[in-house]
Amino acid sequence: DFKILGYTVGQLPNLPLIIVVLAALVGRIAEAGSGVDRVADSVFVVGLSIWSYLEAVDGVNLFRRILGLAGFVLVLTRLVGQF
Repeated sequence: DFKILGYTVGQLPNLPLIIVVLAALVGRIAEAGSGVDRVADSVFVVGLSIWSYLEAVDGVNLFRRILGLAGFVLVLTRLVGQF
């Protein structure tokens, strides 16, 4: 774990975050608007939602809980922007 003043700011990513990163990479590689791109975007949003929930509810400190809330804001802005 990477800590600053006793706060855990970084650690090995958990499974939802690994899935988010992989989905983002696939989305960047895939052709815009293709089926692969849409699936990667959906996996990204669902994975980020799960990771955000886990961090906001069960984060090890306030910094991590705030990161979780920021993830929720990102998901909500992406979803609102699609309508």
